[in-house]
Amino acid sequence: MAEIFAAGITTLDVIVVYSFLQIKKGRFVLALWTAFLNVVFPFLGFVTGELSADIFTVWSSILSGVMLSLIGIHMLLQDDETGSSSKQIPPFFIAFAVSVDAFSVSVSFGMLQMDKTLFIVASALFTLVFSYGALILKGRLGLKDGKGLRLIAGFALLALGILSCFS
Repeated sequence: MAEIFAAGITTLDVIVVYSFLQIKKGRFVLALWTAFLNVVFPFLGFVTGELSADIFTVWSSILSGVMLSLIGIHMLLQDDETGSSSKQIPPFFIAFAVSVDAFSVSVSFGMLQMDKTLFIVASALFTLVFSYGALILKGRLGLKDGKGLRLIAGFALLALGILSCFS
């Protein structure tokens, strides 16, 4: 169950970023591309995390907790430049950028030996639904700058990181 919760939290940034994109054509293709990348990066992250867990068996829960906490802190301290830069960068590069963070989170989950398949499938489904929904409903979501969602996701990842350090 933690895998589904974590997949939902880690894909919230897609809503924030995609709700500010000005795309009229190819929305579903962009959502599919983002969901595909959110399968590839978590898989690579889990493999890396599992290998790291074998190497650092004693330290794996502490290392993964620190990594999750740092990702959460990064989300909390992130500035609001995503809206202005999204107009200059092609959408497929934005899909790549919002999917890369799934790699680092997955490394932590791989170190904790969490269920890889459940997290990857949940991440792909959440990403597809969130990204397509944000692209379709962008004006009606009421997101001014996405700071609230980013704070929720940051605090959730920070809490997961702290809890995994003590498990």
